Amino acid sequence: MPSTQPRHRPLALAFLTALALLAGSPPLHAQTAAAPRVIAYLGLGPSESVRVCMNQLRTALEEAGWSFDDRLVLEWNDAAGDPARLAPMAKALVARRPAVLISTENMSTEALMQATQELPIVVMGSTNLHSVLDAQLRPTANVTGVSLGLRGQYVLKPMEVLLQAFPQARRIGLIENNEQPGHVEGRVLTALTERVHGIGAELVRVRFKGGEAGIADAWGELARQQVDAVMIRPDSSGLLGEHARQAQRVRLPAIAHNSWFATRYGGLLSYGAVGRVDMCGRGGHYVDQVLRGRPLAELPVEELYEAALVVNLDAAQQLGVTLPPAFIARADRLIRPGERTLAPTAEATVLPPPRPPR
Repeated sequence: MPSTQPRHRPLALAFLTALALLAGSPPLHAQTAAAPRVIAYLGLGPSESVRVCMNQLRTALEEAGWSFDDRLVLEWNDAAGDPARLAPMAKALVARRPAVLISTENMSTEALMQATQELPIVVMGSTNLHSVLDAQLRPTANVTGVSLGLRGQYVLKPMEVLLQAFPQARRIGLIENNEQPGHVEGRVLTALTERVHGIGAELVRVRFKGGEAGIADAWGELARQQVDAVMIRPDSSGLLGEHARQAQRVRLPAIAHNSWFATRYGGLLSYGAVGRVDMCGRGGHYVDQVLRGRPLAELPVEELYEAALVVNLDAAQQLGVTLPPAFIARADRLIRPGERTLAPTAEATVLPPPRPPR
């Protein structure tokens, strides 16, 4: 019995394949078989704020027309709170050659930049990119994105606020992370020291290394040094909760640059970033452009500085400190005595982390 299949189909497929090649596109069978492109996140640990950030990034890319069903995979890689793991993880990640690498903090950004000078890196967060940007904030290396306060406001402003909250303080603690690339001697530290000396006070620097045990030791040292108040130098958001717990343990008033220190974890003061929602949505634009083949040199870094003062009067009561009434009146958000700080999912729906690499 003769075949009922049309005899022209092989010719038609060959014709369509030829048209695809002439148009600069892969053949149809290659298009359907192509694996999803990988966007790979590298971070210190599974911080709640980073999970919110990844959700916002995913939403921004979907709004730009990308599908996570078959075209993209958002891959989660974190060092489980151990900074020593970041460098080897970055090398292994680069070896798999994802389409885009993403980071939300200095330590992971530094590890990725050391691991590759070729694959595109998009950052969304506080960064130390001065050495790879020109005067117009255009990249001179393989990294771009959205930065929080390149000019150092997110470090300097919280110190100014702390000094206003405690005008009689004469010993100001500064807690720093030995493994944080941005916590080094330099222009910002000089400016911090000058501000403290300007009111006739002394800056007491204490550094820590590692996770909870290192943070606990550092706060114990600040208490032994009898400081009056403490600024937490901007660091990984995953460490905020432990800083807040230790500040309460040794009964020292403190300020951080991220509002979640006060609103989520019961810290006394925060001044600076009020969340990463807008930042990561904007970061999605950079990832979209990189996926579409736009050169990084055409994507200048966008500098954001979002600032809000949060005063946790419940924490003040527990610590036994009194803040100036005029200072309290300036607060953008007050947490009153007896008021619970926000539950982890009060401000945003936090999806499970994107899938880890296979």
